[in-house]
Amino acid sequence: MTARKKSTPTGGSATVQSKWGSLEIELKQLDPKSLKRREVNARYMSPEQFKRLVTNVKIDGALTEIVLCCQDPDGSVEILSGHHRQEAAIAAGMDLIWAMVIVTPLDEERKVAIQLSHNSIAGEDNPSILAQLYEGLDLEAKKFSGLTDGILKGLNKMHVSALAAANIEYEQLSIQFLPEDLEALNERMEELRDRLAKKDPPIMLAARYVDFDRIFDAIVRVKHKLAIVNSALALCAMAELAHTQLDVMDEEKQAAESEAA
Repeated sequence: MTARKKSTPTGGSATVQSKWGSLEIELKQLDPKSLKRREVNARYMSPEQFKRLVTNVKIDGALTEIVLCCQDPDGSVEILSGHHRQEAAIAAGMDLIWAMVIVTPLDEERKVAIQLSHNSIAGEDNPSILAQLYEGLDLEAKKFSGLTDGILKGLNKMHVSALAAANIEYEQLSIQFLPEDLEALNERMEELRDRLAKKDPPIMLAARYVDFDRIFDAIVRVKHKLAIVNSALALCAMAELAHTQLDVMDEEKQAAESEAA
């Protein structure tokens, strides 16, 4: 076991006991395809998250979070932390990335310990500050942050009955319709309400805060796909698409019932 000194807040020193010695580290620029990946990696990433990571790397033109590696006795460089970043760099077409390489010889136990420590030792976000920072971003920046679907998690557990007793921040979406457009939308909404009423759904008096972005993104996508400029017309188109999809679901249900009979 080795012992080394570290400074303390009072200006003195304390002895840190460890069976491992200090590490010698070098910063190197390497071909991401040349890095050796560990066979077992506890970290996972959903396809949507990885796609977002690749997009961010393309936008930045570089990895803004460095990959940690170690130099093995055979001369190869093995990844300890940053498997997804290395894979994203390759997917983004990068020829070189910066890597922090531990040149001190490591046994398997220490490799695993370092790998797990990078995955487990991390700070936590203050929810209110996180929400404040997130709300100040525009749509593109929110997508870049990767937090679009998970922001303000505390609101997901809140029951509608509690809304009247709490001061909840909310976004108000105001859309103006021409008379004929409003009439068409109301007709579709009535049809949707009739369909939902048959399933006796709970009454929803308010939507989750996180759903505002999903609705906004849906309106933007409909406007882009259907070449619609007016947001009210886009919302009408969304109602029409929902109606069409419900018809398809009804047909599939009837077909399934017929086959069962």
